[in-house]
Amino acid sequence: MDRRRFLTVLGATGGAAAAASACDIHAEPTEHLVPYTVPPENQVPGIATYYATTCRECAAGCGLQAKVREGRVIKLEGNPESPINQGRLCSRGQAGLQGLYNPDRVTDPMARSPHGEWQKLSWEDAINRLQAKVKEARGKGIAFVTGLESGSFGELVDAWMKGLGGRHVTYEPFAFEALREGNRLAFGTSAIPWYDFANARYIVSFGADFMETWLSPVGYQNGFTRAHAFEGGRDGSMAKFVSVAPRLSLTGMSADQWIAAKPGTEYMLALAMAQVILAERLAPTPADARGLDRLLPAPQQVATFVGIEARDIRRLAREFAASHGGLAVAGGMSTHYGSGAHVLVASVNLLNYVAGQVGKTVKFGPNHALEAGGSFKQLTDLVGDMSAGKVALLLVHGANPAHSLPAAFSQALGRVAYKVSFSSYLDETAAASDLILPDLHPLEQWNDSRPRAGVYALQQPVMQPVFPNTRHTADVLLQASGSASSFKDYLQTRWRTLHQRYGRGRGFDDFWSDALQHGGVYTDVAVQSPRLVPGFAQRLGGLAASEGASEQHLLIVFPSIALHDGRGANKPWLQELPDPVSKITWHGWVEVHPETAAKSQLANGDILLLESPHGTVRAPVWITPGVRPDVLAVPSGQGHKAYGRYAKDRSFNAFELLSDQPTDFGGRAFSVGVRVTKTGDHRRLATVEGDAREQGRGIIEVLPLAKARELRRGAHPFAEEETPAYARKALEAWAEAQHEKATLGNYAGEHPRWAMAIDLAKCTGCSACVTACYAENNLATVGEELVSRRRQMSWLRIERYYTGGKGGHPVGAVVTPMLCQQCGNAPCEPVCPVYAAYHTPDGLNGQVYNRCVGTRYCANNCPYKVRYFNWYNYAEQGGEWESWPDPLNMLLNPDVTVREKGVMEKCTFCVQRIRGAQNRARLEDRNVQDGDITPSCAQACPSEAIVFGDLHDKTSRVAALAQDPRGYHVLEGLNTRPAITYLARVVHGAVVED
Repeated sequence: MDRRRFLTVLGATGGAAAAASACDIHAEPTEHLVPYTVPPENQVPGIATYYATTCRECAAGCGLQAKVREGRVIKLEGNPESPINQGRLCSRGQAGLQGLYNPDRVTDPMARSPHGEWQKLSWEDAINRLQAKVKEARGKGIAFVTGLESGSFGELVDAWMKGLGGRHVTYEPFAFEALREGNRLAFGTSAIPWYDFANARYIVSFGADFMETWLSPVGYQNGFTRAHAFEGGRDGSMAKFVSVAPRLSLTGMSADQWIAAKPGTEYMLALAMAQVILAERLAPTPADARGLDRLLPAPQQVATFVGIEARDIRRLAREFAASHGGLAVAGGMSTHYGSGAHVLVASVNLLNYVAGQVGKTVKFGPNHALEAGGSFKQLTDLVGDMSAGKVALLLVHGANPAHSLPAAFSQALGRVAYKVSFSSYLDETAAASDLILPDLHPLEQWNDSRPRAGVYALQQPVMQPVFPNTRHTADVLLQASGSASSFKDYLQTRWRTLHQRYGRGRGFDDFWSDALQHGGVYTDVAVQSPRLVPGFAQRLGGLAASEGASEQHLLIVFPSIALHDGRGANKPWLQELPDPVSKITWHGWVEVHPETAAKSQLANGDILLLESPHGTVRAPVWITPGVRPDVLAVPSGQGHKAYGRYAKDRSFNAFELLSDQPTDFGGRAFSVGVRVTKTGDHRRLATVEGDAREQGRGIIEVLPLAKARELRRGAHPFAEEETPAYARKALEAWAEAQHEKATLGNYAGEHPRWAMAIDLAKCTGCSACVTACYAENNLATVGEELVSRRRQMSWLRIERYYTGGKGGHPVGAVVTPMLCQQCGNAPCEPVCPVYAAYHTPDGLNGQVYNRCVGTRYCANNCPYKVRYFNWYNYAEQGGEWESWPDPLNMLLNPDVTVREKGVMEKCTFCVQRIRGAQNRARLEDRNVQDGDITPSCAQACPSEAIVFGDLHDKTSRVAALAQDPRGYHVLEGLNTRPAITYLARVVHGAVVED
């Protein structure tokens, strides 16, 4: 039977065979295409529309551009006009899309029946109940708990509570109380300044993880990269970065030096550095700081306590002052000890002050909104009143204290007569409420915020509500108070004041439209230079004799970069995002130093029982040199008892170990003494980590700064001989045959050679590019079980390798993004028996999905291991491994095929963006210009480490970077001819081999 006859028979019998099979295959339902009767304004089928709005996943307030196709948001990008993030966006910001389309959102108002069951209500009934309860509770105690609301909604809540005689409590689990109190101690103001990382020349972080969760991580990471990156054409210099912290965080991995000071003694190091600067007059001494060197501890007095040599303290102080651009930062959660965290901040303020940097790199004036972030003490005071029966009505919006304060708050809830939640999800606090009035998602609502002084950021609904019976909480409050106006009217009334100040003669409608288009109004604020509080240094000087925490097992709870305080746990992109340090997904862990593990005979995955005076959890061990031997560390974010299918009953809640009493600075202690017990149980970690060390394979090249300065154009210190002498003739003959084939068909003529350059002196490993790839290319999330079996589908991974730790060398780490190298001599292509892997005319390693039969030969032959196989049909509705349950499937990019079971996939350099740019250029009768095409990874990267373009365009940035003397190709000796050029990382000091 020939092929034509076979297909004829198959076509005639296929339908009957499918109907008769036992595989539960049915005929596809008929779908009718219905055209627009009246096309919506600004909507052209197949063409994306972009709307400016503001991210609300944390308090940073980054600007967003929402990409909308046919009425649904499919991608979130950074707004280039926002001064907060300058067009870049972290993983949490991008994953806000999964909060919008989350399948576990509350779809209707609900009330708890007398039998404890949830019953759906109409909005009229729900608001009537709210009004009745407010009237009943008036004079008996009404409290409204919200997250940080720095705009009009917060003002509305304040006004409503004032009218009712209630109180508005702002609660953020990570509210930086120590930072505010330390600023008040030193300068008499609790304002949180803006830190100018971009113009810093020497950065010292005392536990402030400014690339993860500290204040404004995207903006600060971008500024840090501008200072710390090596630009050969600049002046050959780069800022030095020293991290002082008990564990090596993501921020610490970018440091030139990690100092693992004894917990609780960091402030001594800061004071001793200030003393050296004053005593040796390394900087002009402010008038109010003269004579302070006699009050502050000298390096030899604190060296033993801190755990480093006195000469090293003097060296740090001299380098800091000599840079004429020093910046010291503190106030991170990893240094929120039981007491004294505010003293560390005050000490760091003094260090900046005596170095002459307050007003230069530390800028009061453009202050962060977190100054109004409430405090842990305010919440605990409320909990005390709830427990005493002094709160008759509790309303909660944008906060989940039942998770972050699990014992005390949950018990106190039982003493409150009526609880109302405005949560969009059935989180722990909502599940314990009596009435749920589901709020719109921030992408569906009007609002504004002021993340920094001078920045007035607008939110606008970028699409119709996914669930039509949800309602903006502000509109509910206005209706419950008897107002007939909408919150949009209320918002515009507030913005008329801004119009009077910044309207520049325009009418309000034009001013409003312009603000919506740009994402807000951005103004400059004058920088202030505060003075030291009189007597401040005398109080600090007497503290240097005290010693830090002395618990045998000090446990530190640090904020998860992805899950934060737990609010990200219901988003599968964030659950499956490998932690940048541990590479663990979907569950928590406890970090243990190798020496500690050896003493207790622990292995990765062993389950420990951690007992504090406040609670007990079970956590699997992850052994790492990036933590002090006398310290254990666990991440926050997991352990939810509710909050949807992706978060509920997963791992442990680290907050259960912490005290529910406020510290002396009004915040919360994120460290606690614990008793550790081996349980004898073991689990397999859901990790994507390979070898913890590079083993000399040349995957990540590192140059000392002195050598990098000496490099000249044309030098190639990392070049390898690609072809041995005996194979050159064969290779030349093969190349001649290839050139002959390249003159045929679509390969004839001139074509671009798409390529990428990745600067490892800029890359921090933050993983924003990984989430961007998931969002742009419809990558499936496979879940904890399949990740533990190494079946993850991420096209781009961040490899992390530890360095040092042997022979007295300090511990460090290096990172690199690893994705398809789009090889010129791709090993994957010749082994495919069905030609699914092929070479495109413009140099890409193409993959024909409907031709692939899943032999996986290509993956076996790929030396970079960047091809991924679909073991299951992740798009099957209702299937066991379904990745996009309705309505999560609404976020799928219509320009990218959703792959099915049995298909191999990999990075395509976002080929859909390439073809789109080529089509636009063709319609405009021009060539594609450098910068027209930006892959999703490069667009999101806060460090601007990734550059994309055409190698054949000699004027392009990527062509110039490909010739940079720091450039090299990974595994170059294999002669695969990758299209990705990596630029070697540059470090201060000597290079430490692994």
